[in-house]
Amino acid sequence: MKQKHFAVIGLLVAIALLFSSCMSNKDLVRTIEVSATGEVTLVPDIASFSIQVSELGKTTNEAQAFANEKMARLLSVMRANGIEEKDIKTTMLNLRPSYQWIEGKQYLEGQIASQTLSVTLRKLENLGTLIDQLGEVSGIYLNSVMLDKEDKSIGLEEARQQAVQKALSKAELYAKEARMQVGRPITISEYSTASNPYNTR
Repeated sequence: MKQKHFAVIGLLVAIALLFSSCMSNKDLVRTIEVSATGEVTLVPDIASFSIQVSELGKTTNEAQAFANEKMARLLSVMRANGIEEKDIKTTMLNLRPSYQWIEGKQYLEGQIASQTLSVTLRKLENLGTLIDQLGEVSGIYLNSVMLDKEDKSIGLEEARQQAVQKALSKAELYAKEARMQVGRPITISEYSTASNPYNTR
């Protein structure tokens, strides 16, 4: 059965409220802080990942040539799967010597050229094929494949509403049990919780 992908976004909202006593004519003002989370499940529409090539050569130029050749193959695969140039960004370029230890002595082995790309795939239906085809290029590092929703504004708004309603309901419960009255909010703080994609079959 075809996998379905989901992404969960969550928010933690903390609200400090004024409480006043109902036990006397002279109000006794207190404060209480309550918190609650709101969680919304979204259907992702993009995938992001990083990909790295690292090649050894006798000289820096040779190592760069090997790395560029392999990177050209990867770029060809990505373009064939609908990834646009604007969604492929170079995030790291590194040139360094490589050494070997032989019988306790260090010898220069050559030069290493490394390049890392940050990639966004917007045609999510191509993800499986893309990963398979990238895997056919040996000696690469494919990291941090994450599913996400590009525009999370509607989901975040719903999560905020959930969190605030839960927090206020909790405050009302405490107030009722303590024979207090809930007043106006003093502060409202928002914290993002983990956003974890998951699959269902």
